[in-house]
Amino acid sequence: MGSDMKPLVVIGCTPIHGHVMPIRVIAKELVQRGYGVTILAYDIEHCFVRSIPSQHAAMQEAMEILTEKHPGRPIVQVAECVFEGGLPISMGAPGIKPAGTIGIGLMPMTLSSIDLPPFGLGLPPNTTPEGRERNKAMTEQVQNIVLAAPQKAFVECMEQVGAKPDGFVLDACYTYPDRFLQMCSPQAEYPRSDAPSSLQFAGGVGKGNRDEVAMPGWWQDVVNNKDKKIVAISQGTLAIDFAELIIPTMEALKDRDDILVVVALGKIGASLPEGVSVPVNARVADFIPFDEMLPHSSLFITNGGYGAFQHAISNGTPLIVAGTTEDKPEVAARAEWSGIGINLRTAAPTQEAIRNAVNEILGNPKYKKRAMELEAEMGSFDPIGVVAKTIDELAAGAQ
Repeated sequence: MGSDMKPLVVIGCTPIHGHVMPIRVIAKELVQRGYGVTILAYDIEHCFVRSIPSQHAAMQEAMEILTEKHPGRPIVQVAECVFEGGLPISMGAPGIKPAGTIGIGLMPMTLSSIDLPPFGLGLPPNTTPEGRERNKAMTEQVQNIVLAAPQKAFVECMEQVGAKPDGFVLDACYTYPDRFLQMCSPQAEYPRSDAPSSLQFAGGVGKGNRDEVAMPGWWQDVVNNKDKKIVAISQGTLAIDFAELIIPTMEALKDRDDILVVVALGKIGASLPEGVSVPVNARVADFIPFDEMLPHSSLFITNGGYGAFQHAISNGTPLIVAGTTEDKPEVAARAEWSGIGINLRTAAPTQEAIRNAVNEILGNPKYKKRAMELEAEMGSFDPIGVVAKTIDELAAGAQ
């Protein structure tokens, strides 16, 4: 129950585990602070863009119900970055106007910039005159040719609900809300000299108020470990072909008496394929919260989910990243660019590549040093406090 003195918050979220879980953290803490929170959980063109009309209708319905129930109480609309149903009202669509709109960034930023190549290529920034010319040419090609169909669908869907779209589909969630809060620390994201003034970094929600999970029976092997380097590994919740990363990692490190491999399969009830042998220096569980596992770990091997990246930073844990789908190449590139890890540039690395990367990170203190620097920066933020303050400011401005 929210306090009658606090603004009402309507949150739009895409029903993907890596987006829902951090939004739940934000929502739960906002509720604890007295806000009334309502959550709507509804490929670029078919999964995200084509959902805009129904998402917009759902947001409007939620605000209509709240307006009737709490007349005069300000409503602030919050939408995570790929839930685009929050954009039409900011683009002139008819309907209930919230006191303010906030975008929440739960993935690497897709915002175009003269300083960057287009999102999705996994390429680092280049701010030289030649680099900026290259960035511009590549961005025009992607917008006008590669993503022409999603852009056309975006315009059609916006016009369908009475909005007046302007700009590129991957930029809209950053440029149209009154504020955009990227949920990471600045050194974990590429700088953009031409970013809008409404963009603000809020720190990550890596550590948060999550549900308790029963730990595996062998967990004391980790807690009581004194003399081994713990290498944690997880493929997240979407990539479930364990032969790509988890099994090769166990095999690559099975002869290392100085290493304990801790495997989190990423989903309650998950198991390795029948017949897979677990080495004596490995421990496997279906699900282990990252914030339980990483404080004990010298290294985290992941396929590049943004949540895993954030958790690694918030625990000061260096990374090896192996991922090529969704936004994973961009996460891997940021891990390498920020100095916190190694990008293997494949989803299915060889055992030799894994061994070499493990040896490099465990043998070179620069990765741990950099991880601790990013951890300190993230720790200086109060992410939920930033969200709450922004909500209050927008609500107060409307009143």
